[in-house]
Amino acid sequence: MGIYRERAERRRRTRGTGEARGDGWQRTEEDEHLLRLATRYSTLTLHQAAYACWGGRIEAARRRVRLMTEAGLLHRDADVRWARTVLWPTGRGARIAGTGLGAPRPPGERLLHRLAVADAGIRLEGEGHRVLSEREVHAAEAVPGRAAELLADLGVDQVPPGARRGETLAVPVGVRAVHWPDLVVVLPGGRLAAVEVELTPKPAAALRTILRAYKQARRPVAYLATEPVVRQLQGGPGPGGRWVDGTAHEVGLLPPGGPDPGTGGLLRVRPFSAVDPAVACRAAQQAARLRGG
Repeated sequence: MGIYRERAERRRRTRGTGEARGDGWQRTEEDEHLLRLATRYSTLTLHQAAYACWGGRIEAARRRVRLMTEAGLLHRDADVRWARTVLWPTGRGARIAGTGLGAPRPPGERLLHRLAVADAGIRLEGEGHRVLSEREVHAAEAVPGRAAELLADLGVDQVPPGARRGETLAVPVGVRAVHWPDLVVVLPGGRLAAVEVELTPKPAAALRTILRAYKQARRPVAYLATEPVVRQLQGGPGPGGRWVDGTAHEVGLLPPGGPDPGTGGLLRVRPFSAVDPAVACRAAQQAARLRGG
């Protein structure tokens, strides 16, 4: 996929993985942190890597990413112009990351959403929160009892007994289905919260189903959303300035007559923002197209 991958394949045989003498380079803690993040979140931009691992120093990130690409630990691609440079781990890089996750699929048409979720996750981690990515949630729920063990290790004691697959870290929807959140965050005191990154409005019926699932499960959820989704969730001023309620009011997750008050309750609605200006700009452009602007 692109000239960078071709160069990496040509050089991989002559450069080691950075852990033995003679490799020509040595992996640092920052390098290994990037491998873990890229494996957990599937794809990162170079800007996000710099923010999370090198204090925002783009050139430092660029140099280290080049070394890891040449060593066959990362894929690097610059074919999507708005995203500039994006990264994801190779199979070799995922094994070295030691997260227990395999290499993700290459980014496709949902690149913006993937990068937006990664952006939210690394921002939350930078603020000191323990975050589980959707890949980690799926992997934990795939093995019976593994999700409960994981949460016990994280100090979470509110694990539903006898939960179906997905009901420990996700929320049940109907009789057989579950809804998987974009991120799961461990709150102070050992409670779980979900994070949904929504850049485009869902069909009203689908959104109501998801919101009701969170309400029934008593699972706190934060929506990081663009303006059209914020309005869909919490409404806005209508003709004459009177507040028109949104979907969250309809299902009883927000009190009627106004936006998210920011105190109490299970739902939080916040505007989406990103540490990578390119991701923020692309999300804003997409929202503007939806508004017809």
